[in-house]
Amino acid sequence: MRSVSLKILLGLCAAMALSHGHASSIWSDMTTQLQPALKSTDPLNQYHAHKAQMWLSYAKNEQSENSLTVAGKEALGYSQQLIDALTQSQLISLTTPVLSVSQVMRRDLWWQIEYFKQHGGIQAAPQALAEAEVMLVWAAAEYCELGWRHAKEHFFAVEQRLYQVKLALPELKMVQPNLNQDLPTMQQFNGQGCHGVNSQYWPIQVANNQVIEPSIKVDEATELHVENVVHFALDQADLNAEGQRILDRISALLHEHRDIQITLVGHTDMRASQAYNLKLSQRRINTGRQYLVAKGISDQRIAEQAKGKQDLLQDSDQKIAHAKSRRVVIEFHDIEGKNLNVQPQWRDLQLEVK
Repeated sequence: MRSVSLKILLGLCAAMALSHGHASSIWSDMTTQLQPALKSTDPLNQYHAHKAQMWLSYAKNEQSENSLTVAGKEALGYSQQLIDALTQSQLISLTTPVLSVSQVMRRDLWWQIEYFKQHGGIQAAPQALAEAEVMLVWAAAEYCELGWRHAKEHFFAVEQRLYQVKLALPELKMVQPNLNQDLPTMQQFNGQGCHGVNSQYWPIQVANNQVIEPSIKVDEATELHVENVVHFALDQADLNAEGQRILDRISALLHEHRDIQITLVGHTDMRASQAYNLKLSQRRINTGRQYLVAKGISDQRIAEQAKGKQDLLQDSDQKIAHAKSRRVVIEFHDIEGKNLNVQPQWRDLQLEVK
């Protein structure tokens, strides 16, 4: 097997464009070197190996027109560093580097990653946690280069990976930081933005006590983020505590921006007839409407659309796919002039118990 050292690899990247064949050879060599660690029974080795594999996937994505971008070169280097350390049984840092052309975004998700690391996440779900970290750097790099529209799917994928970690830690009490009190600001992390991270504040530190939950997530100087989906149990239309917190944040947003109108779109999973599911999705809409009205939101600002079992969501686990599909989506209207980005969440999923 041909091994490519980090120094030689980075020299090749800096000195010349990688032909398709040459790049494919490097990808193949590195993938082969990773196999023992990916198959290891040690969760920590698996964690580092999956992180290396994700950096390699990112580098592949960044190769275009027979050359690597700056981000691609750095990602390839990080992957090779991990492979070399795993091969030589060296101690490896748990800190995920931030690309020099990226920045820290979604501080809440970075905090959650560090929280999982402290509470058994590496042992319980090494692959999902490792992939979430690299994908979060990837998402911010996409934002820096191309904007939110190109980055949002990556952020959604990170949330899905972290939900998988949560499922693997059923006894863990989930908490959230107060972004404005418990964490450095975006300016402290990023300086001018998209030029790497300030090592003085990296990685995020998680205290053992705390915390209160933020109302609406605001990353200063970027966008206003609000989660816009609540989920329901099988054949039920009741909100659980997490679903209520999601609507509390939406209520706070609507009170602050009184010109915004919303539509509640109700969904079910695929089972039962469409006639039955239309009625069930309407019941779920009614629950959301009543909750928001009780929080002081005018009924005149709320439209509705019952869709039954249309627009089903998918997942490799059918039980999770059903749970994701049982939802009400809050759509926002009249938001001209507001930098508002909505995104789903999975914390309130209600899985069936046999």
